[in-house]
Amino acid sequence: MNLGKRVKALRKAKGWSQEELASRTSMSRGRIGQLETNPLAEVKGANLVSLASALGFSTEKLLSKEELLAVAGVKTKPLTRKIPILSWVDLSSINKGEGLMLESDRWIGCPDDIGENSFALAVENDLMTNSVGRSYPIGSFVFVDQDRTPKSGDRVIAVNRKTLDSVFREYVIEGSVSYLKPLNQQYSTKECDENTEIIGVVVGSYLAE
Repeated sequence: MNLGKRVKALRKAKGWSQEELASRTSMSRGRIGQLETNPLAEVKGANLVSLASALGFSTEKLLSKEELLAVAGVKTKPLTRKIPILSWVDLSSINKGEGLMLESDRWIGCPDDIGENSFALAVENDLMTNSVGRSYPIGSFVFVDQDRTPKSGDRVIAVNRKTLDSVFREYVIEGSVSYLKPLNQQYSTKECDENTEIIGVVVGSYLAE
């Protein structure tokens, strides 16, 4: 797999258009399109660093030509570690920044560059399903990295510290206001308030065949 194909697969796995990926890097949409379609295209210097960072990889891993293993439709290096599968009721007891108590009797393989305080969750509803772009059907698992800082457009896990409800949504910032948006348009977008705490960023997913 050349660099362009790898970038395209990773971009689609995140549900991003070429325009959105360009907005997160120092590259133009046209340059990204050229990279994805031209097997001889290269990216170097600051552009490569910004591209790898936006996709959540080091430059070395993004350029790696090792045999790759498919995880949730994204090709990544062979799995070298596992993370616990938590239940949704466990999430209200997580205190972000204080580490994660890895108490679980279920574990799942994960990408090797995920943060140390990471966990997996089983998707239990259709709020994050979508007919266009990335979708997270019931029964799939999402990999959640507590150590990543959420940005607008990221998929996140959030807890309401008052009601103790936990949700999986897209994080959207518009001006000074932030929202939690479902991908399924049948459901409504909700504004974040003082009780909303994002406890992790979804960095990948897995759906067994």
